[in-house]
Amino acid sequence: FRYDDNAHVENMRSRQKDQQHMHYFQTTIEENKHLFAGRTILVLSCGTGTLALMAARADAARVYAVDQSNVTDYARLVVKENHYEHVISVLHGSVATIELGQRVDGIICNWMGHCLLYESQLVQLLEARDRWLKPNGFILPDVASLYLLGAEEQLLKNERCNWWLDVYGFNMKALRCYALAEPRYARIKGDRLLTLAHKVLSLDLKTARVDDLKIERNIRLQVQHEGYLECFVLYFDVAFSRAHIPHKLSCNPWLGDRLKSLWLQTVLFVERPFVMRRGHDYVGRLVFKPLSDPHLHEMQMEIELTEHSP
Repeated sequence: FRYDDNAHVENMRSRQKDQQHMHYFQTTIEENKHLFAGRTILVLSCGTGTLALMAARADAARVYAVDQSNVTDYARLVVKENHYEHVISVLHGSVATIELGQRVDGIICNWMGHCLLYESQLVQLLEARDRWLKPNGFILPDVASLYLLGAEEQLLKNERCNWWLDVYGFNMKALRCYALAEPRYARIKGDRLLTLAHKVLSLDLKTARVDDLKIERNIRLQVQHEGYLECFVLYFDVAFSRAHIPHKLSCNPWLGDRLKSLWLQTVLFVERPFVMRRGHDYVGRLVFKPLSDPHLHEMQMEIELTEHSP
């Protein structure tokens, strides 16, 4: 049943219905029709073909919709039912295996993963850019930032980690250390944040290389609200630099219930919480990089932090 999970109809529905990123793509394409009219567009990881249909509706001359999943069978049906088969060509395969036969004016890809990089489509997107994108072509979205914050979130930690201390009367605390080490995806309320956001990565996909997807850098967190540091929080923004009217797709926790996203925020629990004192900065180092898998399906993350007195 789980074979080719991306081709499940319910999975496709949940990834599109009332999702902030779908409204972002729709608005950006509609407001920048001059970039699509008469142009050749590649839609990478096309899914059901919704983004390809948006490009065709914006008067693109030719759209290539590519996906490695058997979801392409559904995409062909959808394209035909909407009478765009003369514009959209649906191709099943990877960037490495398919041939377009021409270069493209733009690439659309919902490439973002959890905490921007994990399980993202970035490596494939960069390969597609180098193979097919014209020198003055565009990528939607093409700029991205990843941010780190400190937060106080005892309830979430109790639910996800401390629960293992008593499981139906059994002590399973041996599993707690593994639960602490696993990143979690959750909605963190803005009033739980202790620090200002610290930018740990900026990407420009027009020039980025695979090596740019490895983060090893010094960090500094500025405390705004005193409290116990229970976890670190990662979130990202993406945007389209060629947009006539700028729009940003953000997973900022301050958006609260307005954030309807697949990604939410990524939470990294702290094993030994400590008080972050207002007016103090905390400095350290962040490592976030792929392990053996070049396609970002297995990644290592480490954070070290110490107090830096004012």
